[in-house]
Amino acid sequence: MFGFGIKDIFTTINLMGGVVAICLCIDGQPFYAGISVMCGYLFGDTLDGYVARKLGTSNQFGAEYDTISDHLSHVIAPAAIVYTVYKDVGLLPHPWSQILALGLAASLIVSVSIRHARNIVAPVEVKGVWAGLPRSVLGFWAIGYCNAALAPHVLGGWWLGVALIPMMSIATLTYLPFPSHRISRKHRFGFYVGAVAFLGGTTATMFLKPTFLFDLVFFYMTFYSFTAWLTLTKDERTEYFKVVDGAKAQLRAASRPAA
Repeated sequence: MFGFGIKDIFTTINLMGGVVAICLCIDGQPFYAGISVMCGYLFGDTLDGYVARKLGTSNQFGAEYDTISDHLSHVIAPAAIVYTVYKDVGLLPHPWSQILALGLAASLIVSVSIRHARNIVAPVEVKGVWAGLPRSVLGFWAIGYCNAALAPHVLGGWWLGVALIPMMSIATLTYLPFPSHRISRKHRFGFYVGAVAFLGGTTATMFLKPTFLFDLVFFYMTFYSFTAWLTLTKDERTEYFKVVDGAKAQLRAASRPAA
């Protein structure tokens, strides 16, 4: 009746990964909350688009449902994990520790929500390129950092995240180019090698050495965030920023008060 089909079952799996993660955060289990998000991604989000293309059932309902599911599972659930971890690590006395945790969690949700609204009003439509750090990368990076076994032992410990989490959130609001799976054919092989390495590595670690699963996720997301733009040629970047200039002009026009 409203377009729900087989593809949307996989989107629902992704959505439920986020729902279960939020419930686990309420129970004070951020590590297993991260596992839930990862399972939703591996067994749901990675398959819904593929199934839709193979069955020829792509539609607007599925696209909107997928967007909402990703926002919950890859933004709100990771923010809940950030809050759960930081309110308990004891960086500041009560209630400042909770206030700090709330601020860090809010930085994810607010920045990605603004990005989403901006991209609806003035979308940057370049095949194979995302404008700004993708929300899923931000979400998985945050989950990886907060659940990494080595996070408390690096230089700065948990204080490092107090600086990095807002910085990565702000990166979603930039117009820096990040390649997607729809990137041009000459770059696609490298992208798929990276994707297979991420999916294979995280899946294997999840079953063989789960303690270090999120250290691996953090490494992959950090590597992508700082190197992905290198896959774009000079001409591709030039074309991309021309489209960005047009989107900025459109956004300025849409922001003006009505006469």
